[in-house]
Amino acid sequence: MISMVVVLFWPVVVFWLFASRAPATAVMASILGAYLLLPQNYAIDLPAVPTLNKDSIPGLAAALAAALLVKGPRLRGMAPDMVLPGLWPRSRILRILFIMMLAGAIATVLTNGDVLRYGPQVLPALRPYDAGSFLGGTLFTLLPFLLARKYLAHPDAQRGLLVGLAVAGLAYSLPALYEVRFSPQLSRNIYGYFPHDWVQHVRAGGFRPVVFLSHGLWLAIFFCASFLAALSLWRSASGGPRTRWLLASAWLFLTLVLAKGMGALAIGLLLGGMILLLPVRLQVIGTAVLALVLLIYPMLRGADLVPTETVLAWAERVDPGRAASLRYRLDNEDILLAKANQRPAFGWGGWGRNRVLNEEGRDISVTDGYWVMAIGTRGWIGYLAQFGLLLAPMILMGLRWKTLALTPATAGLAMALTANMIDLIPNATLTPVTWLLAGALAGRLELGRMAETAGGPAPADPHAGRNAYTRQTRRHPPRPAAAT
Repeated sequence: MISMVVVLFWPVVVFWLFASRAPATAVMASILGAYLLLPQNYAIDLPAVPTLNKDSIPGLAAALAAALLVKGPRLRGMAPDMVLPGLWPRSRILRILFIMMLAGAIATVLTNGDVLRYGPQVLPALRPYDAGSFLGGTLFTLLPFLLARKYLAHPDAQRGLLVGLAVAGLAYSLPALYEVRFSPQLSRNIYGYFPHDWVQHVRAGGFRPVVFLSHGLWLAIFFCASFLAALSLWRSASGGPRTRWLLASAWLFLTLVLAKGMGALAIGLLLGGMILLLPVRLQVIGTAVLALVLLIYPMLRGADLVPTETVLAWAERVDPGRAASLRYRLDNEDILLAKANQRPAFGWGGWGRNRVLNEEGRDISVTDGYWVMAIGTRGWIGYLAQFGLLLAPMILMGLRWKTLALTPATAGLAMALTANMIDLIPNATLTPVTWLLAGALAGRLELGRMAETAGGPAPADPHAGRNAYTRQTRRHPPRPAAAT
């Protein structure tokens, strides 16, 4: 009952945010707040309509609130480059990827009209009737991306998103540390359910926190992104704020360690080192290179060009138990990728049709990495469209960094998104926040192109710089020299 009330009340919160806050703040708080606070155990399932739950309702409510409340005088009172026109991207590459993703969802339904039989187990066919649900689900998924592209493109808005990510991590660390000490009970005590397998959250003589997310691994990668956000803010700050962001970074790193997500911790150390050691230009280029590698990773994996045996040998020396778990994951990826390649273009669709069942009808596969799930359910077309939308903005920013005048805030968001995308190799941690970050970067790319076309300077972050001096001279310009 509590879960239903909280989820259904969230649109009221969203409308209040859009009525009382700047659009950029309202979009960020609507999506990020829902992800962190709403329960997983309530959903509305209607015929031929995508599932309405904590992932889809906030985006729908935000799109509706923006359409009704962000117009007229409010828009005229904002700088022209603070809000991009329309929800539909102007980038030709992104438009092609959008069309691929939407058309691919329909094609997946139309090419899976056969019933699958594995001994006594029968998996139903997809009917044309299901196309509306698949297409609607795809659109619901993309709403945070579209809203962020429109309202979070400007450097000021991107710095606000970076601050929001770091502050949300600091606030969420308190219930997380409570669960580290007393076990992950908050979701059960407040909403009456536990979101996953309890055994997976007993780790290293203690507990792996969950709070209100679907698994402790989801929480760990969120803390990783928050840590990287705080570190980026520290790198670009000066004076008192610099000290505060340093302390926030240290606190979030400690929380990340205690969250007991080894993969998220390793990602945080790698990308955190890049933030500490590299200038903004090389941070952007580095995330672009990593994005390209992540995009082609399934192709490299299928061609046996990923050194899995070397990685396994290294893991064996560190922790034999972890190495056995990693080998199990890799073996499952192999059989799932082989199944996916039986229908390579548009995949097998839903209802578990992408999974591997034996002749007795028993499921012998485990789907961990999101990339192999995406290829199995939507095929290579769907994979390239979905991961292209998430990764292409970073790749394009790496190619065009000279003309974009990218700020530390944009680089920090790219780092946070890269962390999440790396984690999609072993896990399925794709969330509305992932799409929010990708949309913000896509908007920044488009905003830079618009400024370049207009012949004006690229928008800059007034909070960034080397430079307390720069900010001080804005407030107190130097006096002209006396005439002699």
